[in-house]
Amino acid sequence: MAEAALRHEEERGIHYLRMDHGPNALNVPLMEALRARLATLREAGAPPVVLTSAHPTLFSPGWDLKALARAEREQVASTLRLFDSLVLDLFSYPAPTAAAIGGHAVAGGCLLALTCDLRVMATGPSRLGLAELNLGVPVPAGSLLMLRSRLDPSAVEELVLRGDGFAAERARDVGLVHRVASSDEVVSVAGRELAKLASKPLHAYATTKRFLYGDTWRVMEQHDADAEQLFLECWFEEETRQRVDEVARSLS
Repeated sequence: MAEAALRHEEERGIHYLRMDHGPNALNVPLMEALRARLATLREAGAPPVVLTSAHPTLFSPGWDLKALARAEREQVASTLRLFDSLVLDLFSYPAPTAAAIGGHAVAGGCLLALTCDLRVMATGPSRLGLAELNLGVPVPAGSLLMLRSRLDPSAVEELVLRGDGFAAERARDVGLVHRVASSDEVVSVAGRELAKLASKPLHAYATTKRFLYGDTWRVMEQHDADAEQLFLECWFEEETRQRVDEVARSLS
């Protein structure tokens, strides 16, 4: 059952969505669970949300490459569409959102974290970064729109084109995260900081988010068939398929 991939807890009006699906690779069950829970919360008045992970060292490593290494074109395309929808769901959620990044957040995991209004990252070995180019594919077009509307252009370029990842302090310095904390405090700090945002009038907060990002949301809502085609062309290049297969085998 999809919901088994996700734990949902509420404390003092803040709802914690804790990914609890092994290493939290973004496969269909986990992404569907997140989308379903966010939809339910929207219908319930859109309370503030913290997105975090039950895994001690991983927030999320991105897409489930073990499931996709031998996938046919339509399966990869449907995964891309589902991921794009999840990114938009989080990015356009009307109430304040926070990511408590207690472990590595890579590729799609990094993008999920950056959809949130507030990002708190654990100090130590954890890295936040995009590895798509290293694999041989571009960052999905919709996610790039989100990044460009959220971050400084120089931070977007470094994040997308270099693929090296950021430790917590460097991520804070370039504006990828707002706070850093020890790994055992990252969730509590995220909750505390989110409560400050949640103390503001919800309707005004939601309207302000729409004024800030509404144009981007509308573009993201439109299915860009050309962008999907270009992504898939890169995914199914022989070099990329070899790299995906190598990574998948390393995870076995």
